[in-house]
Amino acid sequence: MLLIITCTEDVTTEMLVPFLDGIEVFRFNIDKWNEYAWDFSDNGFEVLSPDGKRLTQENLKLVYLRKPIFFNTIDVPKTGCLENWCRKEVERLWQDLYYDMASKGKAVLVKPAKAKWYKHTQMTLAQKYFPVPEWHIIRGHTPDYLKSGNWVIKSLTQEMIGEGKLFTVKSVDTSKLDPYYPWFYQRKLDAQFDITTLYVNGKTFSFQLDRSLLTKEDCRQETPFLKWEKCNLTAQEENAIASFMKDTGFEFGRFDFMRKDGVLYFLELNPNGMWAWLDLEFKNGIFECIAHEIKKAYHK
Repeated sequence: MLLIITCTEDVTTEMLVPFLDGIEVFRFNIDKWNEYAWDFSDNGFEVLSPDGKRLTQENLKLVYLRKPIFFNTIDVPKTGCLENWCRKEVERLWQDLYYDMASKGKAVLVKPAKAKWYKHTQMTLAQKYFPVPEWHIIRGHTPDYLKSGNWVIKSLTQEMIGEGKLFTVKSVDTSKLDPYYPWFYQRKLDAQFDITTLYVNGKTFSFQLDRSLLTKEDCRQETPFLKWEKCNLTAQEENAIASFMKDTGFEFGRFDFMRKDGVLYFLELNPNGMWAWLDLEFKNGIFECIAHEIKKAYHK
């Protein structure tokens, strides 16, 4: 049985399952944890799903970590609350199961890296292989070098900053930013294209978006309304991606780049990035590629 750890908002899993012919799938939606029953003990474990499926240590062969996210966020008092306690307990249990399976070579595509690779370490490594726009993560002062040229501010995380508010990329006047906060600055790049590349165990799928069509700084705010076109990378760029992934230990992820005057600039890698939106009509071979990797690992 294949365990997919995710949430009810994950439409990608619904689209993927039909490609997994011959594999029985157990879907655990973390945000509906209270609809499942389980018993983990020194004798193993048993989990019962709302649709009547039964997952045990005997029938679990492989785990695919998708998007175990609680989208219905709650306000947690500084003294804590029962609902948040429940969520953290559930997260820890299923995270532990995932790590245990991964340690046995039974996780597919999304696997724990030997080291954490977040944005500042990614950008430092990427400089071996790509041009990277100048960046600074600063708190407590505003250096003189930030007062010249054009800058954008970005976020190191995807934490909400208020109800329904996500920190997106913005052009800024650096003199007006309060140095109390931990700002992530990056030199603004007047690029012609945004490029995203999905990497699946050695295979890449690349797409580009003409930035002249954008009305906002952050393309994520307009992606649902604009069409990304398939594009090709140079052999040198493909080799750079492969080398970067080898250094990180990742086998799967989605890169964000910009292309200016023909040069490909690295922005970041999301090791478990969204990908279904790049193949909504099932014409680009992404679903088949993902399914192939899962089936290959499942039947190994």
